[in-house]
Amino acid sequence: MACDHSAQHSGEARYLREAGQLVLVVVCDSCGAVQAEVDRIDYAPSARCFAGHLAELTARELGLDATAVARVRFAALVCALARDEIEPEILNKQGPLTRRERAEVCRQPELGAALLGDASFDDLREWILCHRERPDGSGYPRGLKGEQIPLEARILAVTEAYVAMTSDRPYRLARDHGEACVELSRCAGRQFDLSVVRAFLVGSKRRNLLLVRAHDESSQLVSVAA
Repeated sequence: MACDHSAQHSGEARYLREAGQLVLVVVCDSCGAVQAEVDRIDYAPSARCFAGHLAELTARELGLDATAVARVRFAALVCALARDEIEPEILNKQGPLTRRERAEVCRQPELGAALLGDASFDDLREWILCHRERPDGSGYPRGLKGEQIPLEARILAVTEAYVAMTSDRPYRLARDHGEACVELSRCAGRQFDLSVVRAFLVGSKRRNLLLVRAHDESSQLVSVAA
C-alpha cells in the first residue's frame, strides 16, 4: 500500500558530492520519501572528519578485534591535536622550513603523546609517539623499523598521511583521493607498511562505493511543493 505521507515529517541534510553541496530536505518519517527541498549550501567536507573512520576501516581489514578497532579510531581522532602546540607561523609557512622549524615540527608525535596523560591511554600514547616512524628506519623520534613499530601506529601513519595529502596546505592545494592513494602505494614498504596500505586501499574503496551510492540516491531528489 502506497504511503500517503500523512505521518510526521523531519529535516535531513544530504551531501551531493559532485556539486559540493548539502541539500536540506523534508522527508516523510513513515517511508523516507523526500517531500520538499528547502535549500542548498556549498559544502566541502574536511578530510580530518574521516580520519577516525578510515582508521577503523583499515583496522577491520587487518583483522583487529572490536576493542582494538575502537581504540585505533579514537587514536586517529586525537592524533593531530598536537598541531595546535606548534607555532602557527611554522605550520602556515609557504617556503622551506629552517632546521629549527623542522625540528619543531618533528616534535609533534611527542607533544601529541604528552597530551594523553591518563594511564588508560598508555597504548594510545605509544601509537601516537610512533606514528612518524617508517618501515625502512628513516622515521622519528626513535628510528624504529618494520615490526618494531606497533601495528596501530602503522595504521595511524597511513591515515594521517592521507588526511594531510587530501587537505589544503599554505604551500600546496589538496590532492584528490586517487592521487593520494597512488602516493601511498608508491611509498609502501619504505615510508608506510605495505600490508597497512593494502588494507587502507580496500577499506577506502568500500567507503567510496558507499558514498557514490548515497550520492546517486541523493542526486535523484525531486523538489515537491509543500
